[in-house]
Amino acid sequence: MAFKIGYFVGSLSSSSINRTLSKALIRLAPAELEFTEIPIKDLPLYNPDFDAAYPPEGQALKDAVAASDGLLFVSPE
Repeated sequence: MAFKIGYFVGSLSSSSINRTLSKALIRLAPAELEFTEIPIKDLPLYNPDFDAAYPPEGQALKDAVAASDGLLFVSPE
């Protein structure tokens, strides 16, 4: 049985050390872990006016988190 792990990279740069680290962690992870990056680049700033009806990017984030068995955050300090 595979476990679905959603992961966040806390930098938008394609050459980010965090992105490099996340790829290394995925290579070293056990085979039963299946990783999917949860993108953050298109997320709008939080606005409580959207709490009743999230914008599509916010709903996609919620759906990706709900579909994951676990979450990994790779972020600068």
